[in-house]
Amino acid sequence: MTKLHHALCVPLFIAIIFCAGVSSAATIYASSGYPSDLQAAINKAKTGDTVVVPAGRFSFGGSVLAPDGIYIRGAGRDSTYLIKSDNTSNFMIFVDTTTGMPFKFSGITMQGRLDALQGSNRTTAVTSITDGGLYIRGAATNFQIFNSRFTKFLRAGIEFQGDAGTRQGPQRGVIYGNEFIDNWYVSLGYGVAVDGSASTWSKPVYLGTANAVFVEDNLFDKNRHCVTATNGAIYVARYNRVEDTYQESQSFDAHGLTEAWPRGTRAVEIYKNTTTNSTMTWAGAGIRGGSGVIWGNSFSGVSHGVVLSLEPPPSSHPLQAYPALDQIGDPNDLYIWGNTSSGVGLYLNPTSDPHGIDYWLKAGRDYFTTAKPGYTPYTYPHPLRSGS
Repeated sequence: MTKLHHALCVPLFIAIIFCAGVSSAATIYASSGYPSDLQAAINKAKTGDTVVVPAGRFSFGGSVLAPDGIYIRGAGRDSTYLIKSDNTSNFMIFVDTTTGMPFKFSGITMQGRLDALQGSNRTTAVTSITDGGLYIRGAATNFQIFNSRFTKFLRAGIEFQGDAGTRQGPQRGVIYGNEFIDNWYVSLGYGVAVDGSASTWSKPVYLGTANAVFVEDNLFDKNRHCVTATNGAIYVARYNRVEDTYQESQSFDAHGLTEAWPRGTRAVEIYKNTTTNSTMTWAGAGIRGGSGVIWGNSFSGVSHGVVLSLEPPPSSHPLQAYPALDQIGDPNDLYIWGNTSSGVGLYLNPTSDPHGIDYWLKAGRDYFTTAKPGYTPYTYPHPLRSGS
């Protein structure tokens, strides 16, 4: 075979393999949205397949287990409703990252038990059950969750946990065009919870890249936190519309080191979001650990635009000398600029530690109120959206 012949055959061979892979993808129609029928359809699906859930209102008891690498598609969030019917703290759909291939989810409303379990009592927990919608375990890669609705959950509409499941590690993908409505509970209640992977702390973090959980162009209405983070999480929240953050809380949140997880949040990029509260709440963004950028947001109906805090330490890492493990500015800095707020623009939350908050957090050392030099945001809209 000549070199020319060989060069022509290689692209042709790749094209044949690619086309064969696309043509082998199947569409599997669940006979209903009831858990047993949805599980049966998922069990038939192979990587690349689409599981179609029909229109209807389906009572949902128990949980469904799915692998990554498939697409679960409803008839539209105003047509396909999966309504949790059991009083348990289980999530409705668990996705295990087994293949490393992209997972997609769209066109479905998932509804929890908030009204039945908690009622209108927003200040006191009257139930120990904290349910959730979609739970993704492991190093989810290039996932897309879009055009859906997550409502009435006490814990979270969507939650990720990187250090769980079959293939563990950091997550990467995009959540867009969704509605997160009425997800709240005392000390919980999230639209999106990103429990990252502690492994991110062993590598440098570069802002403005695809290596994050992107939350963009969503509506959040009456969530305690729109997005929360911990355990090495890296997330980007941008171009979201927030209405009426619930309870005395903040729209965008990042934990430092706590008793609950091995590490704190690694990095956040929070920009070009609009918060409008009809009742005054604590903050637009509340950061307790990690690094990143917060810029160009509009926070209305808040007492404070951005609040910086020192997370109360776990017993395993008592506060001694600066820096506290995983605090703001350890090891990278936080940059805050160009935000507007109806209240105090930037606030350092006092700490009970005898050193005082000014010992732990210093302008020009741990955080800066100028644009981050050399920073460029990642492509918007997220490139994965072009294939949805």
